[in-house]
Order: sequence, then C-alpha cells, then structure tokens
Amino acid sequence: MNPTGMVAIEITAATVRVGDQLVVGGRPYTVCDMSALAGGGKLLHFHGGESFHMGCFTVLWASRHISQLPGFIAPRARRYAETRRQRATNPLSAGASGHP
Repeated sequence: MNPTGMVAIEITAATVRVGDQLVVGGRPYTVCDMSALAGGGKLLHFHGGESFHMGCFTVLWASRHISQLPGFIAPRARRYAETRRQRATNPLSAGASGHP
C-alpha cells in the first residue's frame, strides 16, 4: 500500500473533485472549490486564489487520497483486539486458559 495514501488518477471535468491535487504548468495546486460552466466544463478554484478553466474534453493527471476512491473500505479494528488487551493487563487469565 502507498504509505502517503495518495494515488495518481486521470481526471476530466466530469470526475474532478474538491481535494484533488494537480500540476498545471509545473506548479502543484489543490482544488478547494469549483463551478460548473456551460458546455460541461468546470472552473476550478485553488487554495492560492488561482482559477483554472477545465474544458469538458480536458484530461489531466491528479493525486487523490486513497480514501476518496470508489470501493474504498476503511480498515476496521482487529477482531480480537479487546481480548489481547485483557490478556496483557491480566496475566493470570492468560495462564489459566492455557494460551500465551
């Protein structure tokens, strides 16, 4: 798994999301807001105050946090985590059950 939690994806005006990080002209930008335009384009607003008109056929590469991807399932707590904590705090119960 990617340790930063970011993956590279291809985006269009239909798939861009707030929070996407893209590079335009060699400078990184993070989308903080966007507006729909006539013809299917989007006007992207970045944190630095800059704006970018993304036409409906424009294709860019962006970084998106893995938790924002479709089908992402957040990791759950371990099933027996509570049992392990109880054994660690109560050493007598570990010996009585016969398991370390």
